Amino acid sequence: MTVLVAYASALGSTREIAQRVAARMAAVLGEVECRSVEQTESVSGYEAVVVGSAIHNQTWLAPASDFLAQHAPELAERPVWAFSVGMSDGLPKLFRGSGAELQKQRLEQTQLKDVPLRGHTVFSGVYESSQLSAPLRALFRLTGGRFGDLRDWAAIDAWADQITAELAEPAPPQS
Repeated sequence: MTVLVAYASALGSTREIAQRVAARMAAVLGEVECRSVEQTESVSGYEAVVVGSAIHNQTWLAPASDFLAQHAPELAERPVWAFSVGMSDGLPKLFRGSGAELQKQRLEQTQLKDVPLRGHTVFSGVYESSQLSAPLRALFRLTGGRFGDLRDWAAIDAWADQITAELAEPAPPQS
């Protein structure tokens, strides 16, 4: 089975998650390619696609949105999963759980609505204090926000393994 793991990454965190997902899938499925959405001209040679993007200002990066729009008809013909990388685990504790779910729902209702997905999840990425101005950084910390590498590698691995298991199952017999 040939699988594409495509991503749009602003600072590298989403790329590293995509590479990890692709490596786990390749161990079981064989040919899995990992590349940026900007390097992907077609999805026609792939039997399944996993696509991910960093989230900036509550939306996917433009190259990822453009990728979905450009390839929507072909993506609709194969199994597709999506992942989004934001900062929900960096939010003040009161908002962490609900923040990820709200972000997931917003993305599915706006940007991911044109491609039928087998699944979509939101992971936290790397959120550095240098990404904010000094006043915003202080306010973020005062309200309980966290900076750092917030990726949950166990959750990422479990998600990749779940997709791999679905793809590795033999297709039901055609009648």
